[in-house]
Amino acid sequence: MTIGKRIKELRTEADLLQSELGKAVGVSSQVISNIERGYTKPSTELVNRCAKYFGVPADYLLGRTTEKYSTTEQKEAPTLSTKIKDRMDQLQLNQSDLITKSEISEDSLEDIMTGTVIPGIDVAGRLSKALDTSIDYLIGNSEFSCAIASEDEQDIILKFRKMSKRGKRLFLAMMEELEEK
Repeated sequence: MTIGKRIKELRTEADLLQSELGKAVGVSSQVISNIERGYTKPSTELVNRCAKYFGVPADYLLGRTTEKYSTTEQKEAPTLSTKIKDRMDQLQLNQSDLITKSEISEDSLEDIMTGTVIPGIDVAGRLSKALDTSIDYLIGNSEFSCAIASEDEQDIILKFRKMSKRGKRLFLAMMEELEEK
């Protein structure tokens, strides 16, 4: 499998648009499109940024390994394991509940929690679903632990982002008014 196909596979598994991935790794959506279609080969720096973003080894993107797990530096591990532990506490889940809900082996979860490995996008996706949160929250790209639960919520968020500052204030005031009723 080519690097472009692997990036596209990871991007679609994460339910990202080319523009969203491009923004996350500092390039345009056209660059991502060209890489995915095999028209352009990414620089080493871009491969590393994509690998870090998806939590996979650069060797996986380059096709040198089929393993999506990455050995982590010790400084990266506490953030992920802390986020998982915090979310487990919020949901009152124990480790065996998380293993059952995420369908991750006990050994794999232990490796993730001790910082031996950073999960690939597939395992991170299962963890985020089991913890009812986003991958971005788990890896520290978002401070918000709540996941979007429906298309209606997503529509509201997307429309809210497009509003002017005044429009956002009016919207929030109306929401508070509705909440009181």
